[in-house]
Amino acid sequence: AGWMTMSYILVVNPRILELAAGPSGLGLNPLMTATGVSSALMSIVMGVTTNVPFGMIPGMGLNAYITYSVCKALGVSWAQALSASFVGGMCLFLMSALGICHQVVRLALSDHLKKAITVAIGVFQALIGMETLGLVVASHQTLIALRSDFSPSWENRQFYLGVFGFVLIATLHVVARWNGSMLIGIVTMAGLSWLLHLAPGPESILGTPSTESVLFIDFSGWVPGRPEFPGLLISALVVLFVLLFDIAGVAHGLQSAAGLSTEDDRRNSQVMGIAGFGTMVAALLGTSPMVVAVESSAGIVEGARTGLAAVVCGVLFLCSLVFSPMICAVPHVVTAVPLIMIGAFMMGPCGGIDWGNLREALPAFLTITVVPFSYSIHNGILAGLLLDTYFAIVGRLCRVEDNKEEMHQSEPAACNEVQEAAFAVDELRRILSSTAGPGGAAGDLESGSSPATSTKASSCEIPPQEGLQCNSAENFNDRSVLFRSADSRTTAILISDSGPTA
Repeated sequence: AGWMTMSYILVVNPRILELAAGPSGLGLNPLMTATGVSSALMSIVMGVTTNVPFGMIPGMGLNAYITYSVCKALGVSWAQALSASFVGGMCLFLMSALGICHQVVRLALSDHLKKAITVAIGVFQALIGMETLGLVVASHQTLIALRSDFSPSWENRQFYLGVFGFVLIATLHVVARWNGSMLIGIVTMAGLSWLLHLAPGPESILGTPSTESVLFIDFSGWVPGRPEFPGLLISALVVLFVLLFDIAGVAHGLQSAAGLSTEDDRRNSQVMGIAGFGTMVAALLGTSPMVVAVESSAGIVEGARTGLAAVVCGVLFLCSLVFSPMICAVPHVVTAVPLIMIGAFMMGPCGGIDWGNLREALPAFLTITVVPFSYSIHNGILAGLLLDTYFAIVGRLCRVEDNKEEMHQSEPAACNEVQEAAFAVDELRRILSSTAGPGGAAGDLESGSSPATSTKASSCEIPPQEGLQCNSAENFNDRSVLFRSADSRTTAILISDSGPTA
């Protein structure tokens, strides 16, 4: 079940990468071979090393990033773009070896920004899928617009094939709840396109994998001063951070679903390290960065709990390579539907963002919108990160100033309380002196000796004083006088047999 849900990558990934690798002379067959071999090797390594049921495939979103944001937007060649992927994977592998991956995850990005990045990549993929399908087109007036021709003509055959595939996959996934609905939809669309002559069919069923893309990588742009160097450096950082946060989130969710401990730091670090090493291997083989396949959840639902499931996925990926002629003959429009569907799957973290709190909502919103509007993942990440950092710094400074102000305000208040208590004691001495006479309560107050006689008063005989009110007990034997200040602070003076107490 796990392999069936993730096997679509053999069709979709080469089609996306061909747009960038095609000008360099690479066709679909070597890209499909690189995708299949990378997925097979790293799935087996993941299963044997960590004993978790996680398959490994080239990441959807990162393949689009390498193609559109690096190669097309920055004008970097496909071979040089592979070097950025290699460096990003190497950094992740080294961080895993040092055991600092999870510290970086906690410190570098806030939780709402991590979720926003996932959502932004999903929106970006959906936009690319709709563009590939022909549902949205460029417009000089509005930049982007809905296609105008929906007539059931032969010219629109590819569009309606994609629409049919979308409805089919959505029905199988939502209504029938079939595992492998994506693969079934792709096979059905490809078969119909060949039977109805909507696209050229395969020349044969079986074929020999091509290794033309192996070691196609080019590190010549990593020389300071070269025009490609800044773009490659930024691209490597984006690959690193997207891998870091994507794998941390997906691995946590899959382990929870499988009933495995999410607090095993050693295993979590191993998963990160394998993803980094797999990205390096994938770059050397000629494909985009590797991630933990979220589609592994299908196998977990069916009972997969150990690394055996990942090993089986790897073996099936290797067996699929002999069907390269059929996979390469799948029409390009067929890849549009999985892009849109996976974009929908990646909207889930949006519900975890507190949209009522602008401190979280604004950086998240900026990230989600800048990625598709600028056609660049790293632009959106940078925009959200800068705004989030600004809010964090300004918020911390404001809290420091507030604390200083509270301290300054509390000092006079404390002094006032001490002054009121002292004034109450002096006032009590004066009252007792005037009511008890010589040797009475006043003498007791001064000397602390026991009074010889008891005194009764029906009301407080204290003259009105500014800011003070008097409330005394009727029985003066208790020798209890209570003073309450105008601002409701209370000072109590108790004259006991042993002396005064404040």
